[in-house]
Amino acid sequence: MSYWVLTPSSLNGGAVLEKLPSNSPSKPDFYEAIPLTADFPHGGVMGFSKDFPDYIRVFDFIANTFSLPIVSGRVRQVLTALEVRQCEFLPVTLQDHKGQVASKDHCIVNVLDVQDIIDMERSEYELSPFDESQVSRIKRLAVQKDGVAPGALLFRARTSMRELFMHASLHEALVQAGVTGLKAFPAEGWNGFDI
Repeated sequence: MSYWVLTPSSLNGGAVLEKLPSNSPSKPDFYEAIPLTADFPHGGVMGFSKDFPDYIRVFDFIANTFSLPIVSGRVRQVLTALEVRQCEFLPVTLQDHKGQVASKDHCIVNVLDVQDIIDMERSEYELSPFDESQVSRIKRLAVQKDGVAPGALLFRARTSMRELFMHASLHEALVQAGVTGLKAFPAEGWNGFDI
């Protein structure tokens, strides 16, 4: 049984997003594992970043500057088929650099499941100066598999809520489905970088 770190901020050759839709909950709320459906502007618009004018391809995983999984209906189908628990799908409309609709099939996955996957004794890291319960920088990650509940396939790390992890079975299902834009790294020994 192994785990992967999902890195939605990684550039993958496709479109890049850098702003949440207007009237969204505040950015920190997306890292708190709290329900956001009631406060999210469903179908809110997210435009391609002007900083990456040549990145126009619409992949199943959309790269973004806030490290949130923004995925296509195809990815959502995989998550649903595997009965991934404790997540919300917040629909968004993607617009290209010219303001034309590029996709109405994507959504932000708000991951609500939290697990104790990081072995705080064996890992190398720096704690946040603002919240000492949270890791701000991982240098070498050690996984504690017994800290993850059976059946947890996609989740946040309790001591590093910005980090998203997936079970190997979910990673394999996404690869087998041929989804585009997926960037993930084996969790054990990960150095905290998304390249």
